[in-house]
Amino acid sequence: MDKYMYSCHYCGKDYIPKRRHFQKYCSNSCRTNAYLKRRNFESTSLPTITKNEVATPKPCKIDKMSLAGVGNAATGSAIIRIAESLLTPEINKPATKGDLKNLEEKISKRYYLVQNMQKNPFGKSPYFDTITGVIVYF
Repeated sequence: MDKYMYSCHYCGKDYIPKRRHFQKYCSNSCRTNAYLKRRNFESTSLPTITKNEVATPKPCKIDKMSLAGVGNAATGSAIIRIAESLLTPEINKPATKGDLKNLEEKISKRYYLVQNMQKNPFGKSPYFDTITGVIVYF
């Protein structure tokens, strides 16, 4: 790093550079101001606003609720729900209270019919007992 004093190209103040390469300006504000001066941004600044333009706000449109608007919204919502139910696969649909009730009934049962076993020689069907964990014939 340089240990020499340089003078700022904008304000003329002496400074020691903080970066590795040669700095032209002592700070970011001097660098920005010099750029603005070079590009003549000071002369072409933002247009001035008169008091009349600030004091008079533009009127805004206030939406009113109408029966037609409510009907259109309800119809659009119903169409979207129908399309969702038709296009969503059965496995991805949310569970309903009826689905949960059927599942509870299946879980709460003690005996389940075993489909992949044959009946015993007496003609009784095999059932799995969920409490004891064994096959029982009824």
